[in-house]
Amino acid sequence: MKKAISILLSVCLLCVLLAGCGGSSGGSAAPAASSGDKVVKIGVFEPTSGQNAAGGKKEILGIEYAHSLYPTVSINGEEYAIELVTADNGSDTAKAPTAAQLLISNDVSVVVGTYGSGCAIAGGEYFAKAKIPAIGTSCTNPQVTLGNDFYFRVCYIDPFQGAVMANYALKEGCRNCVVIVEAGDDYSAGFGNYFSEAMLKEGASCDTVTFQTGETDFSTIMANIKSKGYDGIFAPVSIETAPLIINQAREGGVDCQIMAGDTWDDSSIASRAGANANGVFFSCFFDQTDEANAAGAAFVKGFLEWVNADPARIENNGGKDNGGDVAISSVTPCGYDAYMAAYNAILKAQSTDGAAIRDALAGLEVKDLVTGDLRFDENGDAVKNYVAIKTFQDGSIVFSDAYTG
Repeated sequence: MKKAISILLSVCLLCVLLAGCGGSSGGSAAPAASSGDKVVKIGVFEPTSGQNAAGGKKEILGIEYAHSLYPTVSINGEEYAIELVTADNGSDTAKAPTAAQLLISNDVSVVVGTYGSGCAIAGGEYFAKAKIPAIGTSCTNPQVTLGNDFYFRVCYIDPFQGAVMANYALKEGCRNCVVIVEAGDDYSAGFGNYFSEAMLKEGASCDTVTFQTGETDFSTIMANIKSKGYDGIFAPVSIETAPLIINQAREGGVDCQIMAGDTWDDSSIASRAGANANGVFFSCFFDQTDEANAAGAAFVKGFLEWVNADPARIENNGGKDNGGDVAISSVTPCGYDAYMAAYNAILKAQSTDGAAIRDALAGLEVKDLVTGDLRFDENGDAVKNYVAIKTFQDGSIVFSDAYTG
């Protein structure tokens, strides 16, 4: 009897997950192809629930916008419709394997995503076993691709980002820092560690404090930070946690420089933290005001027109900032570029077979994508040399500086 109930519950769970597939972000996911059509499926492995849902939805918008421009691909002289199949990994490493297996069972040829390194790592082994390549969007922890020949990514990785942010912190006069990380989160712990290592290498000091997932009261941490007189806080944490740390730091009398990484490129942080966020700076993948980037400028123009045409897209993009404008998070072009990597790999492979697409990705070179030219190193990591530094100012996000190596 218990076995029968267990089977029934498993079937029910699968049905619920299937109901959530196919364009859950309110954008232009591909309609199901009619019987007899040539179809190639791209899996979208992203969080649409949980603490990383806001970032996941922004990446999905980038994927869907790219799909609206390139909805078909030619394989051996025949036109194939590209169908997006979405699975919500719930921002949870325990749920990510189920989402990965759902995409595999839907016969996707290649996967795009995810926001959140922990979920990428948790789902990666399933994609590898199924010989289905995955292309990471903004999952920056080195462990995502290390030892997994089927996982690639279009973003830079945390050792590089951590060193850039440490150098910027030193430039701003921060030599006695504390890192605030979420216990058990691969992205937070990894990025924080790389920042700390880079600071120590330069002769500065850097301590680390941790908090538990779901924690909202940081008053004790802030009191400790104030008493020890740190001159900088580095907090590689989620969008949801960011305004809590900013507000409670300032309300607790902590007036030192606050810094973070790519997850903080989100206008909701500025609106929720208000004036407390002014002067906080963070690293990110892309700056929409960079007019020197022709591909980026074209993306900004087209994406804004596309998003503004649909209220649901505006909502999934985080609404509008204090000036009434739609801001583009730097994770959105990561979604766009990951889709384009998948598209070009299918085109190069001239096949819907996952293993063939994986081999095409390994030698792929694509010029003039939104975040720069794309090629992968021997680990499947994108070769990058650019990091934008942004800051919050009066409820908006503004460009501050850039690193180009």
